[in-house]
Amino acid sequence: MEKIFNFPIQDLHADFSAPSFDQIRKGNLLRIYLKEFVLNEVTKNISIEKKQLEDAKRIFYKEKNINDNTKLNKFLLFNGINEKDLEYQISLPLKVEILSTYVLENKIETHFLKRKDELNLFKYNAIRVNGSDLAHEIYFQLEGGESNFFDLSRKYSLDKKNFPDGVVGPKNTVGLHPVIKEKLRTYDIGDLIKPFQIDKWWLIIKLLEKKQAILDQNTSKQMALELCEIFVHDKVNYLIKKNFN
Repeated sequence: MEKIFNFPIQDLHADFSAPSFDQIRKGNLLRIYLKEFVLNEVTKNISIEKKQLEDAKRIFYKEKNINDNTKLNKFLLFNGINEKDLEYQISLPLKVEILSTYVLENKIETHFLKRKDELNLFKYNAIRVNGSDLAHEIYFQLEGGESNFFDLSRKYSLDKKNFPDGVVGPKNTVGLHPVIKEKLRTYDIGDLIKPFQIDKWWLIIKLLEKKQAILDQNTSKQMALELCEIFVHDKVNYLIKKNFN
């Protein structure tokens, strides 16, 4: 290996067959290791149909631009794994999806009710600018019918690349700032909300649509997967508390 330091580096002789928990902890990898351990334990008896696995592998190879054995071997070497390891990694999300089908229905319903407010869908006009004066000028133009969100967004909004028409959604409120969440929840469709400040920015919003979340098949599947994730997270916390404090 090419020398890049001005002092000698001894050959590395780590015991890769059995890394110690001390090494794992020092590398801040304990949670990752324990999450993998828990996932393996709870899915080890779940079987996947061969066709389902082959389809997942084809999708994975396409995403990674692996279209021949040379690229596959290069990928395996770079990640320090073999084909069996890769197959395990590809199959794990499929096993978790099957695991989620065993989540109790009443648990899914309870989790949905906790998450419902965040899952409601909103469509709204939004313009984000730097200053209060500009925000209020835009607001008065909108209120007086002198202009519209489409034109003003393209002219002034800091988000015009992402939302060139000044329209956001329909989307849920996951990840939104709490102030915006509260505005969307409390105002009625058609309301033009007066400029308000978040951090150094000013926003003008007009609510266009509200759609209440329902526990349909897709949402039920999402809730079940989230509960599996929570289960694994809680198990990891338990193992850390029990064994590493």
